[in-house]
Amino acid sequence: HWRAVSKDDRSLIGNWLVLFSALMLSVSLFLTWSSLSPAYVTLAGKLDGLQGVPRDPSAWQVYSAADVLLAVLVIALLAVSLTGPRRPRIAILLACVVALSFVIHAEGAPPTNGAPTLRPSAGVSSYVFPAPTPGAGETVALIALIGAIGGLALSLTAD
Repeated sequence: HWRAVSKDDRSLIGNWLVLFSALMLSVSLFLTWSSLSPAYVTLAGKLDGLQGVPRDPSAWQVYSAADVLLAVLVIALLAVSLTGPRRPRIAILLACVVALSFVIHAEGAPPTNGAPTLRPSAGVSSYVFPAPTPGAGETVALIALIGAIGGLALSLTAD
């Protein structure tokens, strides 16, 4: 027979999961968030669409506000994992859901500064391959946010 998990155990597990997820999310901000292959840079570069876009940028290089908001979310997750009443946990849980939707979008549409990915042009085939791909940063952020949402939900069941 499995014994029921006590409220204290659920709270402890949830807090550790939130803490670990916050650390993963902070690391993700320094990883590559979009990868531009040399073939894509060559083809799209002829169209002057990649001005100022690094080949393997981190979140800090790609975004102007979203990276800061994710960093604020990291701080909030760290604070709530150490001590946090129910209401802030609910607010941070909602913020994590919004951040998760942003990361899912970022993974599906890596930034290119307006360079074409599926648009025909003069001198370029109808499809510019290989298109930009998501980097490790988006994947790590996605996993971290799912973990944070799970940890917050688990800790909320202990309240």
